[in-house]
Amino acid sequence: MPLTRRILSAVAGLALLATACSPAASGDVVTTEASTTSKSPPTTTSTTLPPTTTTMTPLETVGVIGDLPFELAAASQVFLSAVQDTRNDPGGSDPLLIAHHQHLAGELKDEFAGTATVQELETGGSVAVVRFDNEDILLLADEGLGWQVVGADLGSSDTDPWFGESPRRVLVLGSDARPGADAAVHRMDSIHIVTSVPAEGEGTILGWPRDTWISSPFGEMRINALTSSGRGPDAIFDHFTNTWDIPLDGYILTAFSGFEDLVAASVGRLLINLPISIPTQLWWPGFSAGEQTLTPARTLEYARTRKGVRHGDFSRSKHHGVIMLAVLTMLQQGSVEDVPTLLGELVKYTETNLTPTDLIQLGVAAFYMDVGEITNEVLPGRLGRAGGGASVVFLEPEAEDIITDVIEDGVRSN
Repeated sequence: MPLTRRILSAVAGLALLATACSPAASGDVVTTEASTTSKSPPTTTSTTLPPTTTTMTPLETVGVIGDLPFELAAASQVFLSAVQDTRNDPGGSDPLLIAHHQHLAGELKDEFAGTATVQELETGGSVAVVRFDNEDILLLADEGLGWQVVGADLGSSDTDPWFGESPRRVLVLGSDARPGADAAVHRMDSIHIVTSVPAEGEGTILGWPRDTWISSPFGEMRINALTSSGRGPDAIFDHFTNTWDIPLDGYILTAFSGFEDLVAASVGRLLINLPISIPTQLWWPGFSAGEQTLTPARTLEYARTRKGVRHGDFSRSKHHGVIMLAVLTMLQQGSVEDVPTLLGELVKYTETNLTPTDLIQLGVAAFYMDVGEITNEVLPGRLGRAGGGASVVFLEPEAEDIITDVIEDGVRSN
């Protein structure tokens, strides 16, 4: 090879070697400076920064152990860990539930041991109550997407319980459908809004006279006829929520046979204190005033009685509230761990549009109520004629004030 070509090859080889060993070839960032035509020598400024050290505090988590299914333990752990350290993923937990407990960050113990009561509902979904060894409880529901914590009483940390936004308001309906008939499309014998404020232990049972005369999208009629003509409970529920703008969580509807079966399944014989005596009716004997025990059949007869009773249907509506309070008193002799099983019985004998989340929240909330702080009241009205001469009830002007008072905060101001 001629000398000149050997020199050029050597120079090219050295250039390739230098390129291969350069920072650019090794993937490092290279900073270049633009050339200058100035005759003055370039000024070079060198800045040396101290090394930066970042320390990330490890995430705090809470463990859950005990005699409960893995899925429930996992969901409980997700919620408790999100409370303990807000950097943890809360999963599908309600943001309001997390916010209610945010002041407990860093205050929970490292591990909770608990047991669970679980119930699959015939209407779909499942509910559960987890009780820990420190008496704290969690409410869980599975609506098809896995278990989620939907309520909590972390009372060991001196925190109010949270069972959904308060107050809770439910429309409770009793159909006059006889056994074998469709309860949903018959007239309603019993119409009540039941409210609860669990943190205060207070609430209200507010009765509507069934013959209350109203104007509706279906025409003028008694309020209890909204469900007839095939319209069902959604029609009366929509009237309360849309026409009257009363916020309700949902409705629960039962009929004669369902009511009797539900009483039998939940409390058996009902211990009750009747406020007044009831005269003998055409189909069953009367009732004496005072404390007594009623069979499910006699409880239904008491609920149906209005003839010969002073104030007639107004008194009967109030007696429905008396029954509700007596049932609640007996149920509270048990514990919140009974709630999933009780809800399993409830959905067998009623119709409802309440979700599993609503049901477990409301069911447990009932155990936090002080029966003596629950007002049982029927809206005032006067008898009159309408609709071709039919006997109806016109609500008195003060009824609107009572409704507003109860709906606003769930309690009746006295």
